[in-house]
This record gives sequence, structure tokens and C-alpha cells, in this order.
Amino acid sequence: MGLTLVSYNIHSGIGTDGRFDLERVEEVLREVDADLIALQEVGDYRGLTPREDHPEHLAKQLGLHLAFGSNVERAGRRYGNAILSRLPILRSRNYDLSVGDNEPRGALRCDLELGGGQQLHLFCLHLGLGIRERRRQESLLLSSDILRDAVRSVPLVVCGDFNYWGPGAVRGLARQAIHDAALELERRDRTFPSRFPLLRLDRIYVDEGVRPLSLQAHRTPLSELASDHLPLVLRFETRVQPRVSDSAPVQLIG
Repeated sequence: MGLTLVSYNIHSGIGTDGRFDLERVEEVLREVDADLIALQEVGDYRGLTPREDHPEHLAKQLGLHLAFGSNVERAGRRYGNAILSRLPILRSRNYDLSVGDNEPRGALRCDLELGGGQQLHLFCLHLGLGIRERRRQESLLLSSDILRDAVRSVPLVVCGDFNYWGPGAVRGLARQAIHDAALELERRDRTFPSRFPLLRLDRIYVDEGVRPLSLQAHRTPLSELASDHLPLVLRFETRVQPRVSDSAPVQLIG
């Protein structure tokens, strides 16, 4: 049995028309119908939108388990990365990838239950805009226990908005035990900007415990409107048979 993952920068629910509409994001996710959803730019710490419960609202509407990693909190408003899952979330942890005075960044890790005592380690991250900032964040990912422990036990998926403009793999990550699924499948779909995608900012990396089957940017009239990024969708298989939980969703706030 395979699984479908989508990595999606939702831009705080503000679309390319400048209008906040989290329901459009929800409908795009329904179009994709993924088992695992990794979201970046979730929430709004600037007070530009009327809602404060972006991750909880999406999880409730879609009926999925939730883990949220808050990277910025201001006046009760949170902003960060989220993972929504049909698989049970065993545990979650948010790692700080902030560098200097730049915008706070993070990597959210979820350990998901596949059944038979096996797990899938899923990381959702959003790297910085500057080259030096990203290099430092890659170093943080690789030199600390963030990825080192997870790589020892497969399967592993690392996805998100890497803000990397180059067509090839992110150099620091490419030297590790994970590889760019797009390069393996020879499918380098661009995701930004959503109306006329020119850049492959969004990436999905996998290790030897994951076999990519297909990868594509989900481009529809609604996805071109709902956010400035297109969703990136990976269909893959793991070495073990996944078990989708029928229990009620649980909520974990990192």
C-alpha cells in the first residue's frame, strides 16, 4: 500500500488575489486527497487575518491528526509549520533553525505509526531567504541530532519550502543519506509563483526506506489562486504496510 504526501506553503491563507480565505486552502487539500500534509507559513502573527486557529481549523475540517510547530508567537497569534496526517502521530518535536536577526524558522518532526512496530519520520521545514542563512540552517540540520538520529532508522521524508533557486539538489543535504525525489524521478516541477511557476523552491527528500512512485506540482485554477506556492505531491511506498487509523484525530501542539 502506498501513501500520498503533499508539501504546501499556504502563505497564511492569503491568496494571489490578496484575499484571506483558508477555505480555499482546504479545498485545494481536498483536491489532492493526501494521507500526509506538510504545511509551511501556517498562521498569522502580524494580525493580517481574522482567524487565530489556522492549523486547528484545517485539521478539524479535514478530520486529520495534527502537529504544529510554532516559530513566531505574538499577541496570542502563532506562525510556523504544521503536519496533518491520517496516520497516528506518536510524537512530535519542533526544532529551532533561526539564524541571527532573520525571521525565526523551524523544522517540525513527526514520528508516524505505520503498523507492525514500524514508523515513518516526517520533517516539515521552511528555510530562510539568504544563502548564508540557508547554509547555516543546513548545517544545523546535519550537525545536530535533528536528522542524525532519524537517518539511522528508516523510512525518512524531509520536505518543505527550501527557498533554494538552483535546479539541482540542495548541496548539503545531497551528501547525506537522503536524496531529492524529483531528481530520482526526473520530474523537476516548479512551484513558485503559483500563477506562473518559475522556481523549484519546494522539495521532498527521502532515504532508502522510501521508494518514490510519482511527483508533481498540483496545478489547478484553485491552487493558482489559494496561495503563491503550488502544492508538491509525492506518491511513495515504504518498506512496511501502513495502517491508517480510524480513531478520532488527536491534536499535538509543538
